[in-house]
Amino acid sequence: MKSFTATLATLAVAGLATATPIYQLGGGQLRPRQEQQGNNDTESSTETAPVSSDPAIINIPSPIQHTGDVDACQGYQLTSANVIEGGVDGQLQLIGNCTAYGPDYNTLDLKVRFETDDRLRVQIRDSDGRAHVVPTQVDYAIGAWSPISEDGSGGVTNETSNLVFDWEENPFSFAISRKDDGAVLFNTSGAALIFEEQYLRLRTSLPENSHIQGLGQHNDNFSLPIEMENYTRTIWARDAYGLPTYTNLYGAHPVFINQITGENPSAYGVFLLNSNGMDVKFPESGRYLEYNVLGGILDLYFFAGPTPAEASKQYVQAIGFPAEVPYWSLGFHQCRYGTNDIVEAAETVANYSAAGIPLQIQWFRRWIMTLDPDRFELAKVQYFVDQLTSRGQNMIMMVDPAVATGRIEDDVSNYSTLQNGYRDGVFYKDPENSNQTYEGVVWPGPTAFPDFTDERARQWWTDEMVAFFDPENGVNISGVWIDMNEPASFLPYLEANVQRISAEREVPPVRPAPRVLEATVEGFERFTAGMNVSTPFDNSNTSTTTKRNVISTSQRPVARQSQESNETMADTVDPGLDSQWLYPPYRIQDRRAAPSMQNADGSGLKNISDFTVRTDIVQANGARTYDEHNLYGAMHGLVTREAELARNPDKKPFIIARSSFSGTGTHNGNWLGDSTSTWEQYIQVIRQNLLFAAFGGPVVGADTGGFGGNCTETLLARWAWLGAFNTFYRNHNEIGSIGQEFYRYPLSTVAGKAAIKTRLRLLDYIYTFIHKTHTDGTPAMWPLSWVHPEDANTISIEHQFYFGPALMVSPVVAENSTSVIFYVPNATYYDFFDLTPVQGTGSEITMDEVGYETIPLHILGGSIIPLRTGAANTTDQNRQLPFHIVVAPDASGEASGELRLDDGISLDVGDNFSDVTMDFTNDTLTIGGTFGYDGSSIVEMVVFAGQTENKTISLDGQQAANQFYDSEKQTISAWNLDLALGEHSVTLE
Repeated sequence: MKSFTATLATLAVAGLATATPIYQLGGGQLRPRQEQQGNNDTESSTETAPVSSDPAIINIPSPIQHTGDVDACQGYQLTSANVIEGGVDGQLQLIGNCTAYGPDYNTLDLKVRFETDDRLRVQIRDSDGRAHVVPTQVDYAIGAWSPISEDGSGGVTNETSNLVFDWEENPFSFAISRKDDGAVLFNTSGAALIFEEQYLRLRTSLPENSHIQGLGQHNDNFSLPIEMENYTRTIWARDAYGLPTYTNLYGAHPVFINQITGENPSAYGVFLLNSNGMDVKFPESGRYLEYNVLGGILDLYFFAGPTPAEASKQYVQAIGFPAEVPYWSLGFHQCRYGTNDIVEAAETVANYSAAGIPLQIQWFRRWIMTLDPDRFELAKVQYFVDQLTSRGQNMIMMVDPAVATGRIEDDVSNYSTLQNGYRDGVFYKDPENSNQTYEGVVWPGPTAFPDFTDERARQWWTDEMVAFFDPENGVNISGVWIDMNEPASFLPYLEANVQRISAEREVPPVRPAPRVLEATVEGFERFTAGMNVSTPFDNSNTSTTTKRNVISTSQRPVARQSQESNETMADTVDPGLDSQWLYPPYRIQDRRAAPSMQNADGSGLKNISDFTVRTDIVQANGARTYDEHNLYGAMHGLVTREAELARNPDKKPFIIARSSFSGTGTHNGNWLGDSTSTWEQYIQVIRQNLLFAAFGGPVVGADTGGFGGNCTETLLARWAWLGAFNTFYRNHNEIGSIGQEFYRYPLSTVAGKAAIKTRLRLLDYIYTFIHKTHTDGTPAMWPLSWVHPEDANTISIEHQFYFGPALMVSPVVAENSTSVIFYVPNATYYDFFDLTPVQGTGSEITMDEVGYETIPLHILGGSIIPLRTGAANTTDQNRQLPFHIVVAPDASGEASGELRLDDGISLDVGDNFSDVTMDFTNDTLTIGGTFGYDGSSIVEMVVFAGQTENKTISLDGQQAANQFYDSEKQTISAWNLDLALGEHSVTLE
């Protein structure tokens, strides 16, 4: 074998050499790479942007000269390389002109770093440093990723890594393989690398029996249908009412886990740290995976697995461990878009109480640092919050990012949030006039958008949040909902008249006249019968947040147009350089037009800026929104967390967002957006919850009952149960639909009450597995195939899932049905409700007579689950109840479990926590761990499932006084233990 040094010397003299020696880094030596059978394909296909003849689609030519011919591109040659202990550095030189979608970068820098035993990072960027790079912790902590190591220190060496990096010199390509089994995970030799200012193309072949999971946010199958002809996953955050399949949705997560089935099942993960829009294609019916990116750099992370759960954990370690949430946030939430006044919210709370359905959190929508004095007088809202607090309940309010700038008829001179923003210059500037604020249209009508990359905007956001939510002079909320932060706008880019669009969309919405109350609201006695909701409280606290004077602005307010103005953008744009950021040469398959603006065939205006902010805006950090559009929601979450910590420095914030990017779990949870009240979407949201398992987001949930349309009684009842097994559990629907609070129908009352009470029993189990995700990245929800990767049948099962590590959920999925067919892997299970054993054989079973008061729920053998026992209506009450420990052995008679106890609120609990371990082996349950929590933690009962004969229970060597053997259910129970949680031994003899 030629020495690497000699080969480089030859290259330096000869220029672009024709020989293509193949090298490998990893496994302790540098050696020629063996050709991989079936993984070095050289076929390529032409993938060009479609040109539509549909007159409804306005195709505007890009100002950038390009050929669209990717097959003509020859790629790059590796012209120098330096092998270091922690990786390799190299330089790539362009081979001939490509110009597929614009000018090429002639010289690229290559860095390869072995960051951990199971993580390898490959970064390719332009040598001039002009291409956009996703901000790192050095800038602001969207995620945990750091700049790539310059010298290769701080990681592991190629000798100790579990991954191997191979490369070819001319044309340059690389491959990643696992050291222990030699499996090739990624191989780019099948197509030339393209690296242009507004287009990157990188293709890899896929192993046989690949099942790709991730690449979202989307509403397709959890395992993507990559065998479909021309299947493409587009990543570009957008407002996506109705969650249509095969389209891009609210978040941007360019990560996938490939689960490989067959004789030797395995998995690995790949994360592309790039915030630009992209199409991920699967040419030749899934033989390849191909990135088509609108710019930036290639910054790839490879995760060795070898199981899907391990690959997910390795990904979470790279992007940042998710934030913990307060215990109360795991209770049941209720929201309605269209709550007309504060008394209506009180009536909702009272109705839940009257129905005996535990409600923990009441939500409000669409307040942007303002209160309607007629319907939401500050004193009444404060009274409402005080009453909730006295009952152990909570309140959450929505805060959208866009701030109202006002219609022609509006006087916004005293709107301090807006005026302070003008004063501090925090809003996006108009690209055509940098002295003026850029405007869009959102729910308040004409709006301005904060530039969260600006330190002034971050401080302004914190100041406004602290002032508006001040406990004394404002609204003392418990958590925050941040919505519309893709960012969404109702303004098609080609239509510039925000006044006319606001009028046409009827935003802000017109509210009905204030009403007179027919009856006093139970539990809220100041809301009395005969009161007009607009009448101020007598002797009320009328204080308001401090009004700050408007001072001379560093940013000019908007110039308003009349509704009659004909000013619009022309249908064609002068082909100057600026328009390249509006009409990039390569067109991703973004579902650009919102549903109300679409044609019957789904087509609409084709512009990357449609229904969001203009993508040619230059932010305070120097980047264009073209490059960081997908980061807006992440930045909104980051600054909102900063604001919440400013309000309550010692408490865990609770923030739920709509848009997301990789790593945003470090700041907030997510809800899945505007689903519809259909059985199809009831099933689809299961897939979306699983998708966020691949994304490393443990706190996520759909709108229980669906958001849009009218939910039927039976669907609402079934969804009440399904929602209880989302980590975030909220009922929510829109203003134009009939109310779907659980108490509205008999079946949903029964289902909601039973589901919430079951969830309350499980709340410490849920709190524990979310804490586990926070500490080491263990998934919170699991597809069946992740728990049973050896069972190929599970890969296609997407209507069942594991909630935490121990509970298999198999919801009824057929409309109005009372039976369900579900798959039971080859393992031991126990019915959650009566602990009857079920031995799985890797086949389907049918459960009949599944009433609305229950759900098929099974404990996986080998698990120990702590439950609360007794009745509770709030999470505070729940925390006072004793524990009931369920031991569910596997076929070998063993089981284990964990329990995390702390005060459920504090950001830093110090030593005031207990991390309890529970292990059952040789007929002995051993309870151990760390016991520092000073709150109530009593074990009242221990139940051993799967016991075929009666045995005596001894506690720390003493026979338990109260015990019982149920021969039918095969359980042995001991109760009335009154056992302080600590180190104990419970033995079956």
